[in-house]
Amino acid sequence: MKTNITAAIAALSLFASSCASTGAPEAGSAQPGPTGTERGNKTLSEAYRDHFPIGAAVAAGEYGFDSLKRYPPELLAEFGSLTAENAMKPVVIQPSRGTFSWKAADAIADFARENGMRMRGHTLVWHNQSPAWMFRTTGPVEERRAWAREMLREHMTAVMTRYKGTVYCWDVVNEAVADGNGSSIYRTDSPWYKMWGDGTYVREAFAIARSVDPDALLFYNDYNLDDYRKRDRVVRMLKEQNLVRDKLIDGIGTQGHWGIDWPGIENIQDEIDEFSEMGLAVHVTELDITCPANRQGRLADRYDEIFALLRENAGKVTSVTFWGVADDHTWLNDFRGFKNYPFVFDGKHQPKKAYFRVRDF
Repeated sequence: MKTNITAAIAALSLFASSCASTGAPEAGSAQPGPTGTERGNKTLSEAYRDHFPIGAAVAAGEYGFDSLKRYPPELLAEFGSLTAENAMKPVVIQPSRGTFSWKAADAIADFARENGMRMRGHTLVWHNQSPAWMFRTTGPVEERRAWAREMLREHMTAVMTRYKGTVYCWDVVNEAVADGNGSSIYRTDSPWYKMWGDGTYVREAFAIARSVDPDALLFYNDYNLDDYRKRDRVVRMLKEQNLVRDKLIDGIGTQGHWGIDWPGIENIQDEIDEFSEMGLAVHVTELDITCPANRQGRLADRYDEIFALLRENAGKVTSVTFWGVADDHTWLNDFRGFKNYPFVFDGKHQPKKAYFRVRDF
């Protein structure tokens, strides 16, 4: 499927006019800001050209939603980077050993290539959405560990090799660190931890990734890194596994599943500073703002303060990705248990006030 994003950008003035003239906004959305020639044809990606790439997570039909078909080219043209929301996760891309389902991931990769967009790879190793065949629950520990190690190498090699040259960075390991203050800094209920019996699977995954694609940037990805307690555990893991010392990791993905009033801007600054001081790039990988209908008025201010901070840290922050495109498709509805309006485009794909506050700085 080939879509000419360059041509779509040229048509953005028509898009702007139509977005501003649709009458009453969707419930829970804010009225758009300036219209037509007042706001020009600049996209989010163009606005941040001198700061960092702006991206979005997209689906390609793997769970019944296809961003590439649902969203018009001019909307996708707002972004210069794509992440597969689910299409590259292990259970989706290799549901049984040796049987790969490349269709959805290929569609996103093809779209990125054809339209000159960057692509982040998400994710290779995670406690969730990893198929059961990768693990053995019986037999000696040594055999179970050897099996999981071989499955990990097979899977990572196949996936990374297929998208080499298209995916410029990978979230190699996702959410390996515990949330609480248990006896281990690691998430001990992870099947990968159980197979290894410790956290050394993290180093092994990064070593495999570095060997398969030496040119790719390699990231550890997690949430709540603005909380110093969670961040301390991640720093301990990086040091314990010698990932920075041995140059097996290039950056940290801070997911950015934030709220209207939390975390504090100073907490976000602290995590950027700490990881940057370790020599690591920082990507905001899954940005969305938990926002019920009655807090939409606050959303524009919240996005404004977040992006002001991120711009101040350009050079430390080298990529920002929204975990979706518009309010009609977000995981937050199920996760939070109520309807959410987390993005800068509403459910009818129209720009909100938040869009203009982010773009027109």
